[in-house]
Amino acid sequence: MILLTRSKPLKSAREVALNCLTRRALTHHELTTRLLEKGYESTEVQEVLEKMEKIGYLNDQELALTISQNRLRRYSRRRVLQDLQNRGLVPQVVELALEATYSSAAEFHQCLTLAKQWWLRESQRWDRMIQQDVPKKPLPRELAVQQKVARKLIQRGYPSDMVRNVLSKLQTIDHGDEYTVEPTV
Repeated sequence: MILLTRSKPLKSAREVALNCLTRRALTHHELTTRLLEKGYESTEVQEVLEKMEKIGYLNDQELALTISQNRLRRYSRRRVLQDLQNRGLVPQVVELALEATYSSAAEFHQCLTLAKQWWLRESQRWDRMIQQDVPKKPLPRELAVQQKVARKLIQRGYPSDMVRNVLSKLQTIDHGDEYTVEPTV
């Protein structure tokens, strides 16, 4: 039996960590998990993580703030909170990042902006469907559009009371009776 030898030495934990961090910013928890899965000893992993933190390649606070700022325009506070928790960030770091990024008024405004875009898009889609003479009996236009927009907003993590408030505002705008609605949380 012939024993196969490795032609090159194993990569060090530091090299693997740098390689992982060049592809994507990782949290302390994510990098620890990856290195342990690759078979490195926990003491070696801790040494590498300390070096990465000293150099500035690993910073959970900056990463949490960056993620929450990038997702501000697309997702609700609740959804970003869940995403940050899933990445293994400490609750205090998550709360600091969300407090710096999200306010209830900004979240309401973003929900309204997304709802307006989707309302227009779904209204146009509904009108095209009706023009094609679909044999099945469709829901009334306003109800169908309202359901689709509400579903999308809730999937993005917006609270149901905020979604109801935004949809009631959009319905009045759609009827031409625009008025201002203050955000309620």
